[in-house]
Amino acid sequence: MKEIGIGVIGTGFMGKAHSIAYSASASVFGTGLRPRLEIVCDLSPERASQRATDLGFNRYTDDWREVVNDPAVDLISVCTPNDTHAEISIAALEAGKHVWCEKPMSTTLADSQAMTDAATGSSGKTIIGYNYTKNPAV
Repeated sequence: MKEIGIGVIGTGFMGKAHSIAYSASASVFGTGLRPRLEIVCDLSPERASQRATDLGFNRYTDDWREVVNDPAVDLISVCTPNDTHAEISIAALEAGKHVWCEKPMSTTLADSQAMTDAATGSSGKTIIGYNYTKNPAV
């Protein structure tokens, strides 16, 4: 089974939810990929350390740039405040990472376009966490 290195930026509710989902995904979906919880990031080193321990990450940091530039990380979940999504996602895409960005994509049309442009020019795959895009009831 191939491993994929996971970096989660933001350790609030959604960061915790993403981390738990990655931990369960190999047994639930049977994709042939085994997520490896590589590094978690929070502005508070104490909170990052605690989340790393609680959720099973190998390491932690208080600098999102460390996650983006980490060669052991293949995919980054951006679970930060909305106004930071664009900067972090664009940097991750420019570093060739796959990006899962929580909704909303960004807070401005210009930032959304910049993210789209970065995704178009990147080898990384991207998704915005819109939960019901395939739900016929919506």
